This record gives sequence, C-alpha cells and structure tokens, in this order.
Amino acid sequence: MKELQGHSTAVVAAPLSDCLALLEAVDRYPEWHPDVVREVEVLERDSQGRPLKARAALHVARGPLVKEIELILAVSVDPSGTVKLRRVPHEPSDEEAFEVTWRLERGRHTRIRLELTANLDVPRLLPLGGIGDAMAHGFVSAALRAIRSPQPAAQPPPPDQAGTASARARRRSQ
Repeated sequence: MKELQGHSTAVVAAPLSDCLALLEAVDRYPEWHPDVVREVEVLERDSQGRPLKARAALHVARGPLVKEIELILAVSVDPSGTVKLRRVPHEPSDEEAFEVTWRLERGRHTRIRLELTANLDVPRLLPLGGIGDAMAHGFVSAALRAIRSPQPAAQPPPPDQAGTASARARRRSQ
C-alpha cells in the first residue's frame, strides 16, 4: 500500500451556493473532469435529492502510475460548505482508502480548498511523489472552469414557433 496526500486551494468570483451545487452533484463530475472521473452513478439519495452513496470509475495517470479505480463512495454534504467523498471498504480488513474533502469559505469571493488522501494498492517501488497534489490541483482547476463557464440548460423552443409551424401545416392541408 502507498499513501497519497494532496491539497489545492483557489478563489473564484462566484457565490458559495453555486460552488456547493457543483461539488455536491457528484454524478456530474464526469462532465467537468472527464480525464479523471470517467463515470459516476448515484446509488442512494437523501430526502432532498442529495447523493449519499455513489459508484465511481476513476482514471489516474501521472508519470509511471496508470490506474483504473472503481469504488463506492459515501457522500456527505454540509450545506455550510463541505462536501466529503469517502471510499466505502469492501470488507473490514480492506486497507485501501480514498477520501476527497471539498471545503468552501464564504468571503468577497469563494475560497475552494480540496484535501485528498488515499492509500492505494500499487507496486512498492513505484515513485508517487507529487501525484496527490497534482490530482488535487487537477480537480480544483476543473471545478473552477466549470464554475466560471456553466453549461446553459437546454431550452425548449418558444411556444409561438411550435404553434406557428403547426398552424402553417394546417392551412396548407385545407
């Protein structure tokens, strides 16, 4: 087992509520960080629709390390600004760990902090220096891009356009 730790911090000119909405929607991580988060399926939600448990497929590639990681994550959200993703062990003796904690701090701008810790089963002689910080920085950078340029929701056509087309079709058939 090898232990990884990583940290990253950034500030964004966006309300804490927007940042929290992005980070608690774990099933949307593949949309804004597809290089690492390949797939997420929410397995369980609370009464307010927030994820409690999710299955995730991650791709970690940095230097000599290339690893596909499939895990079940317990998701906890504190509406004041913390989102925690923690790997659920397969069994009591399972020593692998993976935990990501997002902390948001309200201010003139929102400060985003990410702490990542992992204990992964990789070859003993594989050098992992800096991988944790690089992963944390990648997550924070991807989150910043997503917050700064939100994807517009698909808009249905205005009702008058649909009505106009069907009215023309009816006039032609008369």
